Amino acid sequence: MLRPLILLAAINASMATLPLHADWKKDTVLVSRKDKAIVVRHPGSDTILFEHADPQLAIEWGLRKVGTTVLLEGEYTVSDRIDIPRAGVTLIVDQKAVLRLNPESRHTTIDFKSRNAGYWQMLPMIYNKGHDNVRILMFGTLEKWKVENKSNGRQTLPIMFDGRNERGTCGLSGGLMMVTGHATDSFWLVDSSRVRVPVVALDTAPGAALVLEGCEDCHLGLIASIAPEKGGKTAETIDLNSRNIDISIDRLVGERSQEIIDCNESHVVVQEVVSIGPPRKMFGRGPVSGPRYTDRRSFGSRSLDVRKVSILGDAVSSRLLHEVPKLPGSLPTFTVRTTVEVILRDGRKKRYTESTNFDLRGQEARAESR
Repeated sequence: MLRPLILLAAINASMATLPLHADWKKDTVLVSRKDKAIVVRHPGSDTILFEHADPQLAIEWGLRKVGTTVLLEGEYTVSDRIDIPRAGVTLIVDQKAVLRLNPESRHTTIDFKSRNAGYWQMLPMIYNKGHDNVRILMFGTLEKWKVENKSNGRQTLPIMFDGRNERGTCGLSGGLMMVTGHATDSFWLVDSSRVRVPVVALDTAPGAALVLEGCEDCHLGLIASIAPEKGGKTAETIDLNSRNIDISIDRLVGERSQEIIDCNESHVVVQEVVSIGPPRKMFGRGPVSGPRYTDRRSFGSRSLDVRKVSILGDAVSSRLLHEVPKLPGSLPTFTVRTTVEVILRDGRKKRYTESTNFDLRGQEARAESR
């Protein structure tokens, strides 16, 4: 009697897993160019589900309808920011995809807090306002747009997770941000909790590769800012601007940095800080700074616990090596691997690697550092 029961259990188990594997294509759309239009299709299908001249509307349509939206190779000019419409969705931008803003269109912006309220306006190119468990994988290029005069200024930011709310709490919980692509400005997490950032690695020397404000219980993997030219300098690798607590970081890498970590009103544990070349300044612990965006209350204290410091004083050059999926062929499972490679004066190489495995069929991403 046991054998039929075992067989029945095995059949039920196999039937339970089949829809998970078979349905990922139905829960995924590919956004691509077709002549002058942007079209949306399921993987492996020629049927056009949605078509529009504006990439923003095509991407947002996918995010409303399915779990995973993939922007494929091509150049895309959006009229306004791309708004994440709901919780639990994934947006992947291909390595050969380029997103830029149409400066002539009407833009939806957010205020950067300052004494002159409303002076500086920001437009996040990809904006997650208050939605939990959103995953954004940026392998491509986000081009900057900026205008400034005596009376006002406006510019784009690459990606922002924004959990601000009237209660002054973290209004966004869970999710993932990964950046191996190209951008010249900082990526932001604001009033967000339990967001994972396996990698933000840039060789464009922004003011800071990643900025956190009002965040808690966030785990960061490899955050790296590498100089764009041999022997060059970077500004900040990470800016813990104000009111962050219980932030854990595996590794920060900067190159002859102005500051590898700027820790204001924040509490953070860092396993390792690596300086490529002698840093101009390793850590910043200035006075408690005012908020740029956060709505959370000040707690008036800070702590910075760095477990290991490595200064590669004889570094000659450095580079970022990214191994990212070839889309759409690599779907639904793939590995993203980023390595910071440093060449020393005697020819030896130091490598710092972060690998993350992804499964779009419902499993969580898994990360590994070396």
